[in-house]
Amino acid sequence: MKLSELLQNVKNKKWLLNSVAYYHESLFLLGESEFKVTDKSKKVIIVSRRNYNEKWQTYPSVSLKELKEILKLQKETSHSLIVESISKNEQQEGYDVKTITFSEKFTDEFSKCVLIPETELINHYFKDQKVVIEAQTPAGNLFYSKVEGKTKSAYKQGLVSSLDSFCLSIGVHSDVTKVSLTQGDYASLLNEAILNTPFLNLFKTAAFDFKSSVDYKLLHSLYYGPLISAGIFIAGVNAFYMYKASSLETTLLSYQDGVSELLNQKQKIDLDKLYVEHVLKEFQLYPNVHSHWDIAYKAISEGMDIQQFSGSKSNVTLRGFADSASGILAVISELPMVESAQFSGPVRKSGKRDYFIMELKVVTENEK
Repeated sequence: MKLSELLQNVKNKKWLLNSVAYYHESLFLLGESEFKVTDKSKKVIIVSRRNYNEKWQTYPSVSLKELKEILKLQKETSHSLIVESISKNEQQEGYDVKTITFSEKFTDEFSKCVLIPETELINHYFKDQKVVIEAQTPAGNLFYSKVEGKTKSAYKQGLVSSLDSFCLSIGVHSDVTKVSLTQGDYASLLNEAILNTPFLNLFKTAAFDFKSSVDYKLLHSLYYGPLISAGIFIAGVNAFYMYKASSLETTLLSYQDGVSELLNQKQKIDLDKLYVEHVLKEFQLYPNVHSHWDIAYKAISEGMDIQQFSGSKSNVTLRGFADSASGILAVISELPMVESAQFSGPVRKSGKRDYFIMELKVVTENEK
């Protein structure tokens, strides 16, 4: 394939469709005008509305920085995947936040996939248009509205049995453009939305469970390579300068002429050797980093989800979740490199798990 053809395929994103499926009870491939059931797994899943909840909330009289801190705390205490979008609310002098929360059962099943809510794809497809649609989907007839930048959606059931009753239930004026889509039309719409939505917008509306997709034990072992390489390098440099110094001393004994020049060279070599010894002393700080990672690895092995791991040479702070905070404290306290361990502040319940902050004092090299 020519380079120009490759770049064009990347630009038009048709290759992406090969990695996309729609999910409602089963996986469906997106044909040009139909949904096809498949048993092949895909990396990107368009999630039906039945597998997540949408909620709008207004935060009046708050700055964007404060709002982001609030939303960050909410995400940290939630056990489900969340997608949030923020829009300015001039009347309230604050912001409107739409929160999409995926069901835990669904995220467990597709923990290693990129999840895109179907209503967000519809939102990108219609961009700034005011519209109300009824779409036939594999999960049932879906009502969707986008008016004044706010989106609402619901399935056809009970009192919400038509587009008019849906508009009435959410307070949308009857003169807004109404669109009816067959299942084939809806498959085509999702195809076009995937192809025409910029990658940055897709990224903002997608959810991905990073923790379940990363092997933390493997991540823990990544520093061994650089550590060993640095050790070999310093040992080699030190051996080379020791050899050079020994050779110069032998030459001084063999030759009397040019002693002054040789002494100057030896002085230069000695200075270089002192520099290497200084670097070697600095490198001896690596074991402390290693012991700190051993603490994190032990906590993760005991079932702790670490949200913060920071500190200095002698003090370490652990913050996160665990089934038993006291159990983690007991295990960490028994580590030989830990002098003392205690909770900072109260242990709080978040669902069925404990949320806590632990302060550790680490045994330094001088104390061993």
